[in-house]
Amino acid sequence: MDREVWVRAGMFAIIIVLVALILITPSLLGHPSELGTLPILIVAMSPDQREIIVDVTSAVQAYLYQNVSIEVRSYGTSNNTTVGSFARNYSFGEVLYVPANATPLYIHVRLVDRQLNYFEGNVTMSLTADPNGNPVMVFGFPTTPNAGTITRMPPGEDFRWAVPRRGMIP
Repeated sequence: MDREVWVRAGMFAIIIVLVALILITPSLLGHPSELGTLPILIVAMSPDQREIIVDVTSAVQAYLYQNVSIEVRSYGTSNNTTVGSFARNYSFGEVLYVPANATPLYIHVRLVDRQLNYFEGNVTMSLTADPNGNPVMVFGFPTTPNAGTITRMPPGEDFRWAVPRRGMIP
């Protein structure tokens, strides 16, 4: 009788495992139909300190967005020019490489998932130096009142920010 109970328990466990695999396989393959995590904006500096790397992608799982766009503008006293932009339909994320001497930067990202939710955000980034001459990246949030600033010390630290959902496209 003990053997029969163990056999039935094993069969039940196998059924549960198979159902779980059926449910999670699309996520493991990178083709979930719904967005499971917020998109994330990553801003870093290359180890040689010549480029600023702007990357936008899903935070945890690979997700095929309907549209991904990034625009990076340099806004100084003498210029306000676009130094990099990218827009693509059906993409898992995008990366832009911007010259570090183009700072201060205004970064605008917009992503649309396949359910027509859109995620959008703006970040400013300026480059300063600490007392030892090491670079310091300073980030601000121009569309969020009283958000303050965040500092990062490259190349060991990068800036990561969850791009907020702003609504749905009608």
